[in-house]
Amino acid sequence: MPVSFFVDTESMTSLIESNHLTMDERPTMSFNQTIANASETLIVNLSGDAGLEGEERAGGDGGQHQPLYVTVIIVLMYTLLIIVAVGGNVLVCYIILSRAAMRTVTNLFLLNLAVSDIMKAVICNPFTFVANLILLSWPFGEFMCPFVTYVQTVAVFLSAFTLVAISMDRFIAIVYPLRPKTTKKVFLKVIACIWFLSLAVPLPTAIMSKLEYVGPDNKTAMCFEVWERDSDKYIYSLIIMMLQYFIPLLVITITNAKIGYIIWLKKTPGEAERDRDRRIANSKRRIMKMIIVVVVIYAVCWLPLHAITLAGDRDPSIYNQPHMNIIWLCAHWLAMSHSCYNPFVYFWMNPRFRNSFKKILKLCHVIKMTPSDDLYFRAVSCDGEGSSMHGSIRSKRTSSIPNGRYYSPKAFPVFIPSSSQQLETDIAVWKDIHSKDIHSIASHQTDVGLIEKRSKA
Repeated sequence: MPVSFFVDTESMTSLIESNHLTMDERPTMSFNQTIANASETLIVNLSGDAGLEGEERAGGDGGQHQPLYVTVIIVLMYTLLIIVAVGGNVLVCYIILSRAAMRTVTNLFLLNLAVSDIMKAVICNPFTFVANLILLSWPFGEFMCPFVTYVQTVAVFLSAFTLVAISMDRFIAIVYPLRPKTTKKVFLKVIACIWFLSLAVPLPTAIMSKLEYVGPDNKTAMCFEVWERDSDKYIYSLIIMMLQYFIPLLVITITNAKIGYIIWLKKTPGEAERDRDRRIANSKRRIMKMIIVVVVIYAVCWLPLHAITLAGDRDPSIYNQPHMNIIWLCAHWLAMSHSCYNPFVYFWMNPRFRNSFKKILKLCHVIKMTPSDDLYFRAVSCDGEGSSMHGSIRSKRTSSIPNGRYYSPKAFPVFIPSSSQQLETDIAVWKDIHSKDIHSIASHQTDVGLIEKRSKA
């Protein structure tokens, strides 16, 4: 979230004076806060931990230096975060763009989400921990100060607004199944709105962010968001918090709760069968767990950083508290780590993405494909590029299929394996967001019934 709570020079000076030290006597206590508002990158040059000895904290140039072990931990934490976030989201982009069958409207939303997460990982994290957590100064020049702050905020808004769009798309498809699905034309309009808002809302951060020089002889460069009135800064912080955190969280929570309610109450057609119903119940529980995970991860990742930001806007002196730099670091890292979880939650928990990932690993000779995985790829790629079929498909009794399970790209495909081909034994109850039914296939002797395919290619 674009935590907008930048400290102006007057606030910084007052904090130093409150500790009965002048700027020349204590240059290192100027915590420097530059959050890239939506960049969720509160770039905060917090003063060193109050528990550190003077020789550990003092630098020859008047800047504050952290102990070596703290620097090493910071570098490792953020390096791991960047590698996982970039690697996972680049893989998602490749899976979507490399197969025509994967370029559905919903997957294109996920592609936009992956792009925004890559932007956050590449732009928010390196500038934050290098400039404000290691060097404790801004070494990137005057132009990069407002530019980086602005781009960071744009990336955060892109991620938040795209998550809202994905939730709404799923909500409409499942709760209102008779409505026409989202077309490519509608998708382009939604994406255009997302980018427009993401570029427009953070503009004040670019205008207000400035390079200031502090410390002895004014040699230490700091990137600040400088406002004429503290009240204006606080109001803008509230707006940022509402647009990037509370409103998206509210929408995601409501839509996913409704989706979970519909899925949980939906009855399986046909006569009751204990084994089938047990497996369907297990599948529903898995879906509910995924829905809960989506909401909880977003809420937990962003809440601490937003809370610190808002509290700091009201009372900047909190940054002068012992260990506050470590607390802020943990909150910022947690918020940035949200980019790492999205590939797992939104992509790899989907059978199509999961199996595509396995196929990539197979090509890289990392793993071996199981017979059921191989069957899946032949089923969804029977036309070479995975183009979808149209019309209605009437299923047949599958007494020749011992324990069959199918995951369909857009609806249930007609694919009958030979008796020698063994599939997994679990029942599949998977709601494809582009179809209007929950597809379920139990073990042999089950009449699946008529499944209408309403999705388009």
